[in-house]
Amino acid sequence: MKKEEMFSEIMSYQNYQNNEKIRRKKKKNLPKFGKLPPVDKNILIVITMLIIFGIVAIFSASVPESVAVSSNPLYYPIKHIQSAVIGIILMIGLSLFPYKKWEKFVMPFAVFVTILIAMTLVPGLGRTDYGSSRWLTFLPIQPSEFGKFACILLLSGALYKAKNLFEPIMLKHCGLIVLMMAIIFIQPNMSMCIILFFTCLAMLFVAGMNFKVVFSSLWVVVPLAALAIFKTSYQSKRIMGWLDPFSDPQGIGYNIIQSWYAISSGGLLGTGLGNSKQKFYYLPVGYTDFIFSVIAEEMGFVGITVLILLFLSFLHFGFKIAMRCDDGFGRLLAFGIVFNIGAQAFVNMCVASGVFPVTGVTLPLISYGGSSFIAICIMLGVLLNISRYAKPKERKTEDAQKQ
Repeated sequence: MKKEEMFSEIMSYQNYQNNEKIRRKKKKNLPKFGKLPPVDKNILIVITMLIIFGIVAIFSASVPESVAVSSNPLYYPIKHIQSAVIGIILMIGLSLFPYKKWEKFVMPFAVFVTILIAMTLVPGLGRTDYGSSRWLTFLPIQPSEFGKFACILLLSGALYKAKNLFEPIMLKHCGLIVLMMAIIFIQPNMSMCIILFFTCLAMLFVAGMNFKVVFSSLWVVVPLAALAIFKTSYQSKRIMGWLDPFSDPQGIGYNIIQSWYAISSGGLLGTGLGNSKQKFYYLPVGYTDFIFSVIAEEMGFVGITVLILLFLSFLHFGFKIAMRCDDGFGRLLAFGIVFNIGAQAFVNMCVASGVFPVTGVTLPLISYGGSSFIAICIMLGVLLNISRYAKPKERKTEDAQKQ
């Protein structure tokens, strides 16, 4: 054998050995089957604290209504805990489900939710409560609550793939969002439409759409929304009741006035857990839409400050997860989820304090409501899964600091 051939064989064998060592090293570094990176502990702690806070608040706020419905003071707390168990199981399950796989289910999920929302308007399939057809007769759910996640998925999938607003995927996804929002408006559920609209607007802005283009849509949407509100008698009455509640204190201004009484009665430390007076049929739906007022009455300024700080912490850690995600789809999905939950909490608190007109928006993870709680847990499960893959902030090395 020639020296040159022998040398080439030795070199090829050495290359093979080196490559084999690299493969083995990589194989050792790979996570074992079923082993995933941990979720973000900070946001998990905040979510857990909010869930516990909500259970305690409902235990107190729902007692009068529970006794009236079933003579059992724990009727609504037990139902809420049942929803919480289902929601937490879904949240844990989805925190293990790779968020990137949601790209395949965007359209099927959104179409399914849109059909369910449309069914609420069909006689015999939809149930009307408090003047709105938002519930189904054959399923104990409010489909529009799941429409929030469907809209966030649709817009995340479209913005991630489309280069401009007029690509087919963008038009298709946005068309379905408009259809969904139109059905929700007809129910009617104006507050849900407003939250969805601003969630979509924020996502467009974060995705890099031109500032002027994004906010110029407000010149079209706001006048149309105002016209729709004032054409609907019950919506216009709510606006008038918000502007001057004492003009009809026993009618359109009743909810806001009673909410003010509850908040002002709390003072610094509150009247004590379980000692609210307004929940005894003075304040309507004190365990759902106006639970913030009952918390303010019983836990005072200190209690609502803790609650607000928990939501601010959620926004802080949630947006950090979104910023650290390398994947465009995951980044938009995380931002949409965090913004939507934060916006819902903001609107509920503003309504309770009289800053906004009365709407049927629940306080996320705090108010009683199975559909709302489960829908939020689904979104939080996806957010927790995204946090598994969000890269931690790189620390500067000593050499870099010296430079």
